[in-house]
Amino acid sequence: MAVFATLPHSFKLRMTGVVILLVLTATLIVTLMSLLLAERDMKSVIGDQQYALLSSAAAHIDAQINSRQVLLASLADTMPPDAGAAIMQAFVERHPAARKEFLNLHLFNRQGTLLHTEGDHAAETLALNPRSRAFLENALAAGKPVISPPYKSVQTGLPSIMLLQPVRDGQGRTVMLLGGSIDLSGSNFMADVAAHKPGKTGYLFIMTKEGILLHHPESSRLLEHINARPGYNRATEMALRGFQGWTEAANKQGSEGIYSYKHLVTTDWIIGARFPIDEAFAPMIAMRRDALLLAGALAAIAGVVAWVAIRRLMRPLEQLRRNVSEIRSGAAGIDVLQGGRSDEIGELGDAFHELMAEREAAQIAIRDSESLISTILERAPDAFVTCAGNGIVTMWNAAAERTFGWTREEAVGQDIAELIVPQAQRDAHRTGMMFFALGGGGPLINTRVRVPAIHKDGREIPIELSLGALKHKGAWHATAFLHDITAQVRYEQQIAASEKRLRTVADSIPALIAYIDRDLRYHFTNEHFRAVMGTDPRKMLGRTIAEVLGEDFASSIAHFNDAVLRGQRVHYEREGFHNGQHRQMMGDLVPDIGPDGKVIGFYLMVLDITERKNAELRQAASEKRLKLLTDNLPVLISYLDKERRIQFLNATYQQWVGVDPQSLIGQHVAAGVSNDMYYTAEPHLDRAYGGEVVTYEIKVTIAGTERTLETTYVPELAEDGSVAGLYSLTHDTTHMKEIEERLKQLARVDSLTGIANRLMFEEILQAAIVRARRNRVPLALAYLDIDYFKQINDSLGHGAGDLVLKEFAARLVASVRAVDTVARLAGDEFVIVFEQVGSREEAAPLAAKIVEAMRNPFDLGGALRHVTTSVGLAMHNGDDESATSLLARADSALYEAKRKGRDGYALAD
Repeated sequence: MAVFATLPHSFKLRMTGVVILLVLTATLIVTLMSLLLAERDMKSVIGDQQYALLSSAAAHIDAQINSRQVLLASLADTMPPDAGAAIMQAFVERHPAARKEFLNLHLFNRQGTLLHTEGDHAAETLALNPRSRAFLENALAAGKPVISPPYKSVQTGLPSIMLLQPVRDGQGRTVMLLGGSIDLSGSNFMADVAAHKPGKTGYLFIMTKEGILLHHPESSRLLEHINARPGYNRATEMALRGFQGWTEAANKQGSEGIYSYKHLVTTDWIIGARFPIDEAFAPMIAMRRDALLLAGALAAIAGVVAWVAIRRLMRPLEQLRRNVSEIRSGAAGIDVLQGGRSDEIGELGDAFHELMAEREAAQIAIRDSESLISTILERAPDAFVTCAGNGIVTMWNAAAERTFGWTREEAVGQDIAELIVPQAQRDAHRTGMMFFALGGGGPLINTRVRVPAIHKDGREIPIELSLGALKHKGAWHATAFLHDITAQVRYEQQIAASEKRLRTVADSIPALIAYIDRDLRYHFTNEHFRAVMGTDPRKMLGRTIAEVLGEDFASSIAHFNDAVLRGQRVHYEREGFHNGQHRQMMGDLVPDIGPDGKVIGFYLMVLDITERKNAELRQAASEKRLKLLTDNLPVLISYLDKERRIQFLNATYQQWVGVDPQSLIGQHVAAGVSNDMYYTAEPHLDRAYGGEVVTYEIKVTIAGTERTLETTYVPELAEDGSVAGLYSLTHDTTHMKEIEERLKQLARVDSLTGIANRLMFEEILQAAIVRARRNRVPLALAYLDIDYFKQINDSLGHGAGDLVLKEFAARLVASVRAVDTVARLAGDEFVIVFEQVGSREEAAPLAAKIVEAMRNPFDLGGALRHVTTSVGLAMHNGDDESATSLLARADSALYEAKRKGRDGYALAD
C-alpha cells in the first residue's frame, strides 16, 4: 500500500504508473525465473561433463601406472638374481622400452642398499636417507610390488614416484628389488591431464589422500599440503573424506567454482578439477543483464501507450465531473447527466440522474410517511398508547380499545394509572412518571418487560410493555407498545411442563448431558454430574467450564470446544481420574445452529467407556505380543492387500534396509523395494494373486553387501474363493549359498597339492587364449611330469609319492610369475600357463628355471631323494589354435624331452 500512496494524485497518472509496474514486474519475474531454471540445468550439465572428463583422465593415469607395473614385473622375472652393475646395464640396453618409460632404474639388495642406478641422471643419485631405507626394507619383507609415496626428485627437483618389483631366485625368495622412478612433471606421464582442464581459467590438480599436491598449475605448491595455505574449501575436505563426483563450492579466496573429484584405482591419489563459476556462467550473466534492460524498455513503452490510452478513455468521465459540479451550483438541471452514451460512463451518468430524481421524490415521500406512520400506529396489532409527563393519555389506538375495553373517547384525557395499572402498583407508577417528566428517563425506558394490567371489566391481563421517550415542544411524552401475551404465557407454561419431563428423562440417563453457550457457560446439566463428579448440577448453571472444573481441564478440551463452535460435530475419547480410579470417557459435541446460521452453543453428552476400553487394551496387548514375536524373527514378514498395498511389515525390514516399516504402511509394495526388485517380483506376485503359493529367489545388495533372498507368497483366500491379500515371507539364504559356492570352489582345486585341478585349468587356459587373441600378446603352455615317479611309489610307497607331489607343486608355484597358473592334471602330470610370453626365446628360460628348481634333493621324511622333471613347452600359434591343440603339442614336446634323456625341456615346433 505504501507504493500506491506515493503515486501522483492524478487518476490517469496513477493508472499509468500501475501499468508500468505490472509490466516491469511480470517481465522481470518471467525472465529471471527462466534464467534461474536454465542456470540450474546448465550447472548440472557442466558438472556431469566435467566429472566425465575427469574420470577419463583418471582412467588414463591408472592405465599408465598399470602398464609400467606390468613392464617392471616382466623385467624382474627375467632379470638374473645375481645382477650387478655391468649385468644390469647390459640388461637395460636389451630392453629399451623400459628405459624409455622410467626416469631411472634402480637395483637394491635385501639390506635396502642401492646397488646400481641406470639412467640419464645415474651419476647424480644420492645415498638413501633412513626414511627411504626403512620403506625399502618393508617392501623387501612384503615381497610384493609396491608404489612409493611421492617424493622430491634429486635429479629434477619435481615430484616423483618409484615402482618397486621384487626379484626372486630359483626358490622364489626375494633377493633384490628392481625400482623404476617416474618424474610426474617432466615425463609424458601427465601429458593428457592438462588437455582435460575445464575452460580457460579452470585447472586440474592431483593430490594424495593425505592432501599432498602432485600436480598443480602453481608449481610452487607441488609436494605441499593442499591445506598449507590459510582458509577452508568444503569441496576439498569432502574429497579427502572419500567423496567422488562434482559439487559447487567456494575456494579459500571466496571465489565460487564447480569442483570435480575422482579417486584413482591403482594408487591412493585423487584427481580434481576446478571450473570458476564466473567463466562457466558468463553467457547466463550477460543474458541476465540484457533481460533487465529489455524489461525496463518494455515498461517504458507500456507506460507511454497506457498514458495515451487512459487520457482518451477518461475524457467522458471528466465531462461528467463538470456536469455534477454545475448541478450543485444550480447552473444546470439534472437532465444534463443523461448524455446518451451506451458505455459504463453513460450508465454512471444515468445513475447520477436517477439518484438526484430519487432525492427530490424522497422529500415528498417524507411528508407522506408522517401520515402513513399515524395510520400504521392506529392500525397496529398491538396496543399503542402515548402519555404526557403527568400520565394523561394523549393517544389510544384501536388495538388498545380491543385489549383493555376502553374506547378512545373514554381513554384520551384520563390518567393511565386509573385505566390499566393495578391498584398495588399505582403509587410506584406515579413516582416514576414524575421523574420521567423531569428528564425523559427511567429504569423502564427503552426496555421490554412483562407486567400485569387491568381490563375494563376488572380482570388481570399479562402484557409485554415496551416504553420509549419522545420530546415534543419542550415536554417529554411516553410512548408504549402493550402486547397481550395471555396465549404466550399459557404456551410457556406448557413448555415448562415439557422441560420438566425432559429433565426427568435426562436425569435418568447414565451419561453426562449438558448445554453450553458460546461463552462456555452451562445452561443445562443433568443429575448424572452429581453421581460422576460429585458436583451439584444446579450450581453449575451460568458458570463457565473453567470455573466449574478448573483451568487445566478447560485447557485440555479447548480444541474440542473450538471445533464445535465452528459448526463441526466432535467425537472424542480421553482418559481421566475419578476418586483415584483411571477412567476412559467418550464424548459427543453437537453444535446448536441459530436462525441466522451461526453457532449459539452446543449440546454435550459424555459416556463412561472404561470397561469397553479395557477390553480393547487387552486385545491390543495380545496383538503387541504377536508383533513382538514377528519383529524378532530373522524373516521379513509382510501382508499385502488386494491392491498390493502394504498393511503389515515387521521390524526385520528396518534391520535390513534401515527404514521405519511404519512409514510404508498403506503404500504400494513398489515403494518399499527398488525398481529391479519389483520387476523381478511382479510375475510371481501375479501368480500369487491368482491363488498360487509361489517361491522364488533373488540377489540384492543390502547395506553394501550382496545378499541372496528367498521369498514365498501365500495367498489369503476370502469366503468366495477370491484372493483377499498375500502373506509374504522372505529368508536370507546368503550363508547357505556361500557354502554352496565354497563346495563348488573345492571341486576346482586339487585336494593333495592345493593348486588348480583339471577343471580349473581348462577354464583358465580358455580364458588366457581369449585374452591373448584380444591383446595380441602370445602365451606358452608347459606340460611336465616327474621322471621315474612310478619307481618312487613302488619303492617308497604312496605316502612318499604324495610328499613328492606336494613338494613338486610347491616348487612349481615358487618358480613361476604371479600372472602364471600351475595345475595338476592327474597323477604326476602338471601344466603351467605362461601369459604374456613374447617369443620362444623368452619361454625357454622359464622352462629351464623349472628344471633347475627340481634338482635340489627332496626331503621325504628325513630321507633325501633326487627328483627331476621333463618339460614340454608349446607357444600358442595364434587365433586359429584351440586349447586342445595347444595341450596336445605341449604333450608331444614332453615326450620329446623324455626321449632326449629326461631332466630337461623341449620346445614344440
